[in-house]
Amino acid sequence: MADADGEFTATAFARHCAELLTEAGEFDDVVTLDFDGTGTRRRRLKVNGYDLDNADNSVALVATIYVGSPEIQVISSTDAKGALKALQYFLTESLDGSFLEGREESSPAYQLAYDLRNRGGNVSRYRLYLLTDGQLSNRLRELPSETLNGIPVDYQLWDVDRLHQLHESQSGREPLQIDLREWQEAGLPALKVESTPEFATYLASVPGSVLAGLYGRYGSRLLESNVRSYLTNRGKVNKGIRETIYSAPQNFMAFNNGVTATATSVQTDGDKSTILTIEDLQIVNGGQTTASLFFVDKEAKDKAVLQNVFVPMKLVVVAPAVASELVPSISRFANSQNAVSAADFFSNSPYHVRIEELSRRVLAPTMAGATYNTKWYYERTRGQYENEKNKLPRAEAPRFDKLYPKHQKFDKPALAKFVMSWEQRPHIVSAGAQKNFIAFAELVAKAWDKDESSINEIYFKDAIAKAILFSAIHSAVRNTDWYQRDRAYLANIVTYTVAKMASLVETQGRGRLMDFDLIWRSQAAPQNVLDLAIEIGQSVQAALTSEHRPTQNVTEWAKKVACWDLVRAIPMRLPEAFLAGLADPAAVAQRGRTGKETQKIDNGINQQKRVFEIPKEHWLELREFSLGNGVGSPTDLSILDLVTGRKSGFPTERQSARLLSLAASANAKGFRTFTP
Repeated sequence: MADADGEFTATAFARHCAELLTEAGEFDDVVTLDFDGTGTRRRRLKVNGYDLDNADNSVALVATIYVGSPEIQVISSTDAKGALKALQYFLTESLDGSFLEGREESSPAYQLAYDLRNRGGNVSRYRLYLLTDGQLSNRLRELPSETLNGIPVDYQLWDVDRLHQLHESQSGREPLQIDLREWQEAGLPALKVESTPEFATYLASVPGSVLAGLYGRYGSRLLESNVRSYLTNRGKVNKGIRETIYSAPQNFMAFNNGVTATATSVQTDGDKSTILTIEDLQIVNGGQTTASLFFVDKEAKDKAVLQNVFVPMKLVVVAPAVASELVPSISRFANSQNAVSAADFFSNSPYHVRIEELSRRVLAPTMAGATYNTKWYYERTRGQYENEKNKLPRAEAPRFDKLYPKHQKFDKPALAKFVMSWEQRPHIVSAGAQKNFIAFAELVAKAWDKDESSINEIYFKDAIAKAILFSAIHSAVRNTDWYQRDRAYLANIVTYTVAKMASLVETQGRGRLMDFDLIWRSQAAPQNVLDLAIEIGQSVQAALTSEHRPTQNVTEWAKKVACWDLVRAIPMRLPEAFLAGLADPAAVAQRGRTGKETQKIDNGINQQKRVFEIPKEHWLELREFSLGNGVGSPTDLSILDLVTGRKSGFPTERQSARLLSLAASANAKGFRTFTP
């Protein structure tokens, strides 16, 4: 059985769950596969996904039980334990090498087993996941941890109820429930220094052993999603942190910048001077410190190495109702030193806000036979599509579905994948959604800083055309005989195929460009483009799986720039039919200029509209604040008179821009009546 996209539904289920749990912090970058076979002594072996690249140096393996029934089925304890046992046997036979005997070396399961064996004991723990669209028996809700070759093995059970709760949660995560008394018997002494109806702030000196223990238990789930994305050097320890721990642990508190964290609630003792439990703890700054403490503790022969290490911590306890809004802001300001501006990375950056606005405004061309227009829905924040739909009266929901069909919904990671593939960065796309999104953030930040008017309706239409092209190539490659023989590495083949096509157009296009306007207007990729993509894709597959590749694991090989260099150098010629379909560069340039000019006009109109929306009373308060705090020039105050009634008339577009800039300057000095 296959879904509408032609993908086997069991595989699609595994991929969907992997995406959901990656966003929730359970995984860093899951690779899905489909292996169900036998091993030594005819034991059943099974694996449906893996993640070898976790910040805490753990290894995650996934097994699924996919029912596919419209009605929820109960999964018996026997079936659930059987699937996990098959996954554990796969791990065991990978580690002892027996799985590698007599199997196809290019298969994804062989590649995974090879990597697991090569990794050896360089693993902090194994995390074995069971994912199912059924409902687990009430008799099986958790399984005790075990050890394998001295390494802890944890079991995670995710059934349809737990997955649904995660999907519906505002935070997009399953909140951690932490009892600090497991690591420090009396709890954590803390000083409450500030409190408002929305948040309370505590200061504490946290023992290094407590932070290391928490990270050892929960791994990267402790880290706020954006901090998790920036945490690199898996398993490595900051040199300065290591030196301080070993040479002067008593100075760690003075030398280290400390940790900033958030939570949605805490339980304190009777006199409220000690924190006993924390709900939904997230470290928003200090992820490198936390991870380094864990790895030093793990590598040290002296198990008391962290005995005299303490870390300063600021804990902000945020009311659950406003957590989804405040936590990202706390994280953004706590990480303002990042090389990539946090404003470029977070959902509320101007770039993402503009793409969202364009997606709600721009109508896609009507297809032949259709009686209504549609739009491409950009999901700027998690769950936005369903939330917006659910707010509508039931009678209006079908209209929403028609206007924004689900297959025309895309999110930030998808947009990054489409754009970065055409930008000839397939090795970065192959490195996973989070790493790719960071690189994408750098790309769009430069474009925005250079000329924000370049992010306009034409840019949006071209981005959608890249999405259409990517998806069409994905479908075309998946349906070929040469792909169906092995059914592996589809994601890598597609991004490399798109990038290779972009490279060929750049080097052999005779100055002409891909006609994204044509793809947008037809809402489809031309057949001659897909024919070329199939030819490129077969060459890409051969390069990825070649027995001469320098890296054994194909997915790891695909992440290397050397792999892209090899694919880019594969000799190919663009067919004349393809060349004839390319666009005139002068026409493309004119289209781009028109888009910029229109965006500048839209910006001016939007600024005037925003000025008009702000009540006169608020402008009067801004005037009073500006005079009292030395904000703004005499010219600014003169323009302000136009909206306070002291002068007649209405500000021009340029004057409206100055008024909003004045409001922003006042905000920076404490003005809180409104924001521009």
